[in-house]
Amino acid sequence: MDDPAKLGSFALLGDADPVPQSLFVAYPEQAKTLALLHEVSRELTAILDREELLRRVAERIKKIVDYDVFSVMLWNEQTQLLESVFAMCPSDALPARTGIPLHKGLTGTAAGQRRVLRVHDVSEDPRYIRCETGVDARSEIVVPLLMQDRLIGVLDLESTRAHAFTVEHERMLSTLGSYVAVALENARLYEDARENERRLRTDLDTAREIQRQLLPTGAREVPGLDLAAAYVPARELGGDFYDFLPYGEGRLAVALGDVSGKGTAAALYASLAIGTIREIVVDHACDPAHVLALLNQRLHSARLDSRFIAMLFAVYDAASRQLRLSNAGSPYPLVFRDGHVLSVRLEGIPLGLLPGTQYDESILDLVPGDVVVFASDGILESANAAQEEFGLQRLSAVLSSFSKEDSARAIAERILAETDAHSGVGTAPHDDRTLVVLRVTDETGSDFSKLPIIY
Repeated sequence: MDDPAKLGSFALLGDADPVPQSLFVAYPEQAKTLALLHEVSRELTAILDREELLRRVAERIKKIVDYDVFSVMLWNEQTQLLESVFAMCPSDALPARTGIPLHKGLTGTAAGQRRVLRVHDVSEDPRYIRCETGVDARSEIVVPLLMQDRLIGVLDLESTRAHAFTVEHERMLSTLGSYVAVALENARLYEDARENERRLRTDLDTAREIQRQLLPTGAREVPGLDLAAAYVPARELGGDFYDFLPYGEGRLAVALGDVSGKGTAAALYASLAIGTIREIVVDHACDPAHVLALLNQRLHSARLDSRFIAMLFAVYDAASRQLRLSNAGSPYPLVFRDGHVLSVRLEGIPLGLLPGTQYDESILDLVPGDVVVFASDGILESANAAQEEFGLQRLSAVLSSFSKEDSARAIAERILAETDAHSGVGTAPHDDRTLVVLRVTDETGSDFSKLPIIY
């Protein structure tokens, strides 16, 4: 290489080859500079913490530039000021020059003019602003940090010696500044992403708690009925839901729904459905088929594209032990009686798809010992590593293993445990899992004057 000065103009990449050893023999100072740039360019891409990043830069530069104060100011678009964010100096504190506008002082001038400013003796430069750094500065070099002419900030080096910074220093710091600017922008974007993630996590936690409180735990004052529900969302928020609603003296309405899709949008749609059901029930305490028809019309009128709800709605009358139910596209309800599991084959179009849809209705005359299970498709479709679904056969086998003494709560918890065991440890859930279990007991209470109390 004929001209050593050309070494400083090389455009290095983060994965550039190390500096050849022969350069250290022929041009030791320039090779040392290139080696530093190579080292820093590789390190900066891996550091996303701003404080650690700038500390590492300061340490590396110190190896070839004898400075007494190293500081960094970043450009704040909102305040239109350069603000001190890092300093390495004897006082180990940030310089007091927080809030420097463009074209003021040496730092503001370098930033405003988008060029390196090297001052041999600051005492002779009227632009110099003295800072309380514990150092009596004599010379200073300020390097603007730019990304495609967009100002990120400035590097500012000060020395107690006059004429401390050379043309070679200026060339090296200018090249290094482009790496530092990119690394600082990456660090900022990373911190923004972390902050957004923290904010999103807080919002999701709040939304999950609100969703949990929308779902009741159970109902009292329903003679002869043992009731339990279970809900396990696949994500932070789920699209499944259930509800218990007082439906007159000794009568309880039960709903189980599954919104298409998952996540936040599905959860919001589920909340809309819950609110609409409760409104309909207050105004029209009608049969299940009519409730589904009204709900379908309301949801279809909302015109939420690509959203629909599969849903079961039933009304249990404690006096007659009768269960009237309608289905809008949910898996068939199951009835466990005398050791046998029966499917209630009742079909219907999911809610929100077609206007004017009418629904069929079935009536089940239940007896003590009967267990009725409403399950979302997330139960039946729970899959293991081999993509084998839990399925109706396994669910029926679980139900068949219960005795008349087993509570509705025990049944619901066992079904969830069996689906967990089938899926296996570490298998990500495919869908929300929701259950409602009604167990008819032999309680013969004759006082049906009280409305069910939902809790």
